[in-house]
Amino acid sequence: MTDVPRLTIHEIRLAERVVSMRLPFRFGSAEVRHTCEIYCQMVAEMDGRTVQGVSAQLMVPRWFDKRDALTNEDTVQELRDSTKAAVTVATGLSGTVATLSEEIGWKTPARLPADLPALAAGFGPALIEMALIDALCRGAGLPFHKAARADLFGLAAHLPPDVPAADFIKALTRIGAPGRVTIRHTVGFDAPVSTRPHDAPRDGLPVTLSEVIAATGISAWKIKLKGDPDTDAARLLTLQETLGGLMNGGVTLDANEQYAPDAFRAFLRRLKQPDLATIAARIRFFEQPFAREIALQTRNDFGVPLLIDESDDDLSSFATALKLGWSGTSIKSCKGVLRALVNMARAQRAGAVLSGEDLTCQPGLCWTQDTAMAAACGVIDLERNGHHFAGGLQGASTLEREQMVAQFPQMFTAVGDRVDLVITNGMVDVTGLSAPGFGASSAILAN
Repeated sequence: MTDVPRLTIHEIRLAERVVSMRLPFRFGSAEVRHTCEIYCQMVAEMDGRTVQGVSAQLMVPRWFDKRDALTNEDTVQELRDSTKAAVTVATGLSGTVATLSEEIGWKTPARLPADLPALAAGFGPALIEMALIDALCRGAGLPFHKAARADLFGLAAHLPPDVPAADFIKALTRIGAPGRVTIRHTVGFDAPVSTRPHDAPRDGLPVTLSEVIAATGISAWKIKLKGDPDTDAARLLTLQETLGGLMNGGVTLDANEQYAPDAFRAFLRRLKQPDLATIAARIRFFEQPFAREIALQTRNDFGVPLLIDESDDDLSSFATALKLGWSGTSIKSCKGVLRALVNMARAQRAGAVLSGEDLTCQPGLCWTQDTAMAAACGVIDLERNGHHFAGGLQGASTLEREQMVAQFPQMFTAVGDRVDLVITNGMVDVTGLSAPGFGASSAILAN
C-alpha cells in the first residue's frame, strides 16, 4: 500500500441552500415539502501544502430521527447541531483521514443531547469526513476510486475485529473506474400512477409513474410500504398493472421501519397469493421492515432477503445484522464513506447484498459524491430520484450550474434554469467521476 497522507484541518465553513420540493416527498409517516442542503468547505494542510475539500448533504426531516414528538424542523435542526459540533471538534486536528474520522466520530456525540439517535449524531461527522476525503483526493490529484483502492485514507490500519486486513485489501483491489449506473426509481405509497394530480407542477418534467417510464426507460423500482399487509398488497396490485413487463431491473420494497414482525409475516403470506405473482417474482429484497429499536434484535427467519438501512447507525451494525441472518445493508455517504468501504469488504466476504439507497441526493455535489462512493463499492443500481422530487441544483449560482453541465455533460443537462439528470434507457453515464477529487468536485464550489 502507498504511504498514507496526513492532514491538518485549519478551517471549516458551512453554508445552506433552501430546497423546495416540486412534488411532496413522503416516506413512512413523514411528508417533506421543503428543507435545506448543507455545504461544507474545508481548508487543510497536506504534505506542507494547502488543500481544500467540499461536501454536501440534504438535511432530510424525520429520517435520522423519527420520534413523533418532533417536527420536521426540529429534526433538521438536530442535523445542523450535529454538523456544528463536528466542526468544533474537527478544527485543528491532525491525522490520516481514518484517524481523523474516528476521532471526530466519537467526540461529536458528547456535545449533543444524550437521547439523540446515532444516525442524527453521525450526520455532521459524515459530512466532515466527506470534505476530508475530497481534500485528500484533490491534494493527491486522484479520483475517489483510485484513492480508495490505494487506501490513501489509511483505513486498513483501523478495521473492526470482524474484518481481516487481508480481506479488506482484497476488496479494495476490486474497485474499478466508474462507468454506468442503473437508476432505481422510488415509488411513494401515494405517488400518482397514470393520472396527473390537478395541482401537479407544469414544468415539463415527469410526475406520474407512466410519465417516468416514458421519459427515462427506467425498469428498476423501489416501492414504499406503509406497514399494513392489506393496504400494501392493494398498492402492489395497482403498480403491477402499470409496471407489467417493465421490471427487468427488479423491485425492492422499503418499509422505513413501519412493520411489526407479525404483520410482516402476514404481508409475506399475502405476497404468495396468485394475484401478486408477477410483481412478487421480481422482488430482490425487503429494506428495513422493522423499527431500528428492534431490528438488530430480530433474527431473520422470514425466508426472504432483509436489508438494514436506518439500523446501520454504527460501524458494528452490519456485522450484527449478518449474525442474525440478514442479507445486506445500504450504503449512504450521510452514514459515512469509510463505513461504506468497510461494509463493502464485509459484503464481499459474506456474499451479502450492498445496496445504494438514497433518493434525496440532489443533482450537484451531493449526487456526484454519493454516486462515486457507491460506484466504487460495486453497487449494481442506485435509488436516485432526488431530481424527481426536487432537483434543479437549487440555490446554485449561474456559474456553478454552467460548470456542472460543462464538466459532466453525460450526467447533467440544463433545462431552463434547472440542472437535471440525463437518464438514458434507465441508466446514467458516470465516467466523468474519474476526474480528480471526490465526485470530481474541482468544478463545484459551495457558494
